[in-house]
Amino acid sequence: MGLLFACGLAACSPNAAAVVEAEYPKAIVGSWQGQVDGENETISFGADGEFQSLVRSGGFISMTLGQGATGTIRGTWAIKGKSITLKISSTEDERVSNSVASATIETLNPNELFVKSDTGVTSTFVRLIQTR
Repeated sequence: MGLLFACGLAACSPNAAAVVEAEYPKAIVGSWQGQVDGENETISFGADGEFQSLVRSGGFISMTLGQGATGTIRGTWAIKGKSITLKISSTEDERVSNSVASATIETLNPNELFVKSDTGVTSTFVRLIQTR
């Protein structure tokens, strides 16, 4: 009985086994949160290929865009191999309107996402658990 309980806890652990690359598009769907100077930076990936993000100055998404953008951005996302591409279609910051940002997925666990931008900026996002 104890062994079953321990296995159940391991399955819920944020350190669960990494998702295989072929499963990235399915596994990334949901809401994720990173930290920027004590503030939350969030991004939600929809199963329909759309995303929405609340971007903070100096955060991973802002630095990936290379413009220091802040506010809410929306658009589409796609994953090819380990590369994730965000195409911005609407934003509060006109400097990044209609731009494209990409990053490399270093590791994707069920509850943690480690990414690295083309400029070398790295960040960790944790999955937000939706409550009903």
